[in-house]
Amino acid sequence: MSMPLTVVIFGATGDLAKKKLFPALYQLCLHKHLPRSLDIVGYGRSDVNLPEFINKQCAGIKEDPQYAKHLFTSRIRFHAGGYDEDESYARLAASICEYEATQPAANGIGNRLYFLSVPPSVFGAVVDAVSKHGRAPAGGFTRLMIEKPFGRDSGTFAELNQLTSSCFRESQLFRLDHYLGKEVILNIPTLRWANQIFEPVWSRQYIESVQLTFKEDLGTAGRGGYFDSVGIIRDIIQNHLLQAFMWLAMEPPTAMSAAEIVKAKVSLLRSVSTLYLGDGDGGGGFGSVFLGQYSRHGDEPGYLDDKTVPAGSTCPTFAACVLEVNTARWRGVPFLFTAGKGMDERVCELRVRFKPQPHNAMMGIVGHQNELVMRIQPDEALYIISVAKEPGITAEQVRKPVVMDMSYAQQFTGAYLGDAYERMFLNCARGDQSLFVSEAELFEAWRIFTPLLHEIDERRPQPVRHPFGLYPRGYHEWVAARGVTIRETWNEFIALHGDRVDEMRQVFNELDKDKSGTLDFSELTALAKRFYDGREPTLKRIRAIFDELGTGGEHREHRFDASEDAGRRGQITFEQMLASAQRMQRAFEVELDDHRPYNLENQKSDRVMK
Repeated sequence: MSMPLTVVIFGATGDLAKKKLFPALYQLCLHKHLPRSLDIVGYGRSDVNLPEFINKQCAGIKEDPQYAKHLFTSRIRFHAGGYDEDESYARLAASICEYEATQPAANGIGNRLYFLSVPPSVFGAVVDAVSKHGRAPAGGFTRLMIEKPFGRDSGTFAELNQLTSSCFRESQLFRLDHYLGKEVILNIPTLRWANQIFEPVWSRQYIESVQLTFKEDLGTAGRGGYFDSVGIIRDIIQNHLLQAFMWLAMEPPTAMSAAEIVKAKVSLLRSVSTLYLGDGDGGGGFGSVFLGQYSRHGDEPGYLDDKTVPAGSTCPTFAACVLEVNTARWRGVPFLFTAGKGMDERVCELRVRFKPQPHNAMMGIVGHQNELVMRIQPDEALYIISVAKEPGITAEQVRKPVVMDMSYAQQFTGAYLGDAYERMFLNCARGDQSLFVSEAELFEAWRIFTPLLHEIDERRPQPVRHPFGLYPRGYHEWVAARGVTIRETWNEFIALHGDRVDEMRQVFNELDKDKSGTLDFSELTALAKRFYDGREPTLKRIRAIFDELGTGGEHREHRFDASEDAGRRGQITFEQMLASAQRMQRAFEVELDDHRPYNLENQKSDRVMK
């Protein structure tokens, strides 16, 4: 990229710029994807002390010896001015022109990229002012990277879109959903269309259900005021998960160009039925959606304990909905979208479950279905859950579920994965819109969700209160009624069987391979693998189980120490395991603030120990 490039960041003092934007620009300059003579301008209302600003906002940059950090930060400057002050933008433009004039062979021409991470209240003013004062001279490009949210509903998006389209062409607008830059999402088209084995079975004939899941093991942590105005559907489902859904379900485009990809995505969205709230079931379940809200459990505060959350808020922190796709390929296949805060783990994954076939029965395969899992975060991976014969020479052949695993860390050792924002900056600089969200997609996306969101805003239905770390009461039954089966989590497994001493003893004895009367690291790992598709769990996950079972979460000084002999000296007795299970069961059965007990008996009815 020989022409000078200026990147102007609106919202440069914010958390996104600190955690993602400045580190992404550093990496792009390090690898010379962007020129190291890059001009970086932070824009904000109030002036800053530049060295202090740089120290704070660039603290997350991981310096590489090949490119000294101070060389990068020397390219950063700050411009203070109001978002609606023409004079400020005129000064900004003049300073950019000065930079462009100093670049060799540029002839005063340069490219300009504006990153907008600003509140909707000032969005229009910024777009209008950039159009009036900030355009690149003839010969250079002017492009806007626009961070979500893209409105709150169909009406507000139409207003925002009118503002941008009246000033800039669609080819100049790069609406950013950073999930489109994540490695596993990028691999979906390769998985489907660069291989021969997947696309022939990618239809209702072979696929039973598709699950798109986003869970966080954190609450709002003081950001509840903002979250309460948005909710989990707008925050995660309508954008991040919907974008993943499009790559999973769209028809193959005629070419991998931005225009053809958009055409295929829009065609898919037009076949999706609009969502409405519908009638309630007396809990959190409605016709089109299930709503929950996490509450206090142990040391973890509930959503309503966040002082920034309005008292008595009914804002859902957990939501699930099923999209119906009315096409020959997908008719009748439920696409389950689930997103929640205050859950048992941090994970985002896509899970395709295949239908059992008649010939499976003669092999003694009952209750085991093939699944293709795309783990977006953490620990990126693609893996298939299949069935294989256990080694042995006897006539009785034992067949068990196995995992055919492709871990990114192992398969691509030494490869630089990069952050999603690096890809988004780079693609915008190259003018490639294939990883960005088009106007046409957003019109259809908001068409699907707006009626549901309006009904939730107006009717304020009461979400199911659920303990931090556990799915809401009734959720499993709600999804089962829609043709989807959800795997239980390890803490559900323990809590659901706290009163079944004989079964708990049987499980303990099966795990206690050395018959020592205690479970050590390797034996606890075997338990953890049951809840992670048979894959090797991370040390963090094993530690979480050990802490809960071994100490009941009550004595932090005795908790599992990952640094102590590689974290393998801890042991758990059956009495500890049973006591912790019973404590968890009692905690999950307590009367909640809405005076509706979390009744575990309903959750036990259709589950068995495995």
